[in-house]
Amino acid sequence: MWPIISHTCEVTNRMALSGTNFVRFSRHALQVNRHHWKVTGDRFELRHFALQLRWWDERHLHHPGMLFDHTFESIKALSGKGIYELRIDDDVGGQHNIRIVFFDPPASWQPLDSEVKPMRSIWILEALPKRRNDWSVNDLTRFKAARLVIARRFYGKS
Repeated sequence: MWPIISHTCEVTNRMALSGTNFVRFSRHALQVNRHHWKVTGDRFELRHFALQLRWWDERHLHHPGMLFDHTFESIKALSGKGIYELRIDDDVGGQHNIRIVFFDPPASWQPLDSEVKPMRSIWILEALPKRRNDWSVNDLTRFKAARLVIARRFYGKS
């Protein structure tokens, strides 16, 4: 997906990017969104929440807390892998208790030459309404697999 564009640059008359990150959705995340939210407007509302991650910075290296007006936390079963959940308190399309699962690659990872973006990337792995407190084994496996696909395809990691 494309980032939110904030303003026009007077010198080049081109749109400038805002934030500190380039938020990208994995293909799987887009498919899951279509499954949970059938109405296009609901998916765009969810996209709006996910794009707020463009302001994600080094604060996440500290204890869990508030990020803009939402809370976030590292998924404990996947600690050290850079996979986090962003909690959305609003209802979107009749769904509540929504979690946006995202991957924040380590700063040491450099994208492949064909994937260089103007800013570092944050990857949306999945967005879903969470019905239980714990993540299931299948959920954790999907998140790890999505991280592995991104690591191999976009960063050349194994």
